Amino acid sequence: MKVLFENYSFNTASQQITFNTQSSISLDQLLVITNVTRNIIIYNFADPNAGGSISNNVLTLNYNTTTMFDNDVLQIFLDNSLTPASDEMLQSIQDQTELLGRMVKLLEPSARANSLGMQQVDIASSTAAVLGQQYFSYFGSNINTISTSESTFVLQSRIAYMALRNNLEFS
Repeated sequence: MKVLFENYSFNTASQQITFNTQSSISLDQLLVITNVTRNIIIYNFADPNAGGSISNNVLTLNYNTTTMFDNDVLQIFLDNSLTPASDEMLQSIQDQTELLGRMVKLLEPSARANSLGMQQVDIASSTAAVLGQQYFSYFGSNINTISTSESTFVLQSRIAYMALRNNLEFS
């Protein structure tokens, strides 16, 4: 997981960044370091000209930083696969899983199959009218009836999806 690292010291004369942490930082964890004061990328794992070497949590940069200042603000991103997900993220995943589970349950067949294996649904006109009003209210239409050729199952699924999709978040 990509994390922002903020506890460091920057020595421009020696072109070094010291990571102030008890954990050992390795070169394969470093993604990118940007001097945000000057809007310059000074380390990028994919650029051999903006690389470096690390020893005892001190990164020596290939990039010439001697014209910068020690108090320039750096944005340091590390790949830390050992960082557990936050409680908020876990709760969000649980909520979305529950919503998706409800959608899947609604999509289960709710009628019988005919001789061709196709879903067969009997619709009472009052049910279709009520579902039609709910369905069209989600789409902002003034139509109060719906054709009985559309199954109750399809209408219920569409209404449920419209109600649930606003609560889903994708990242």
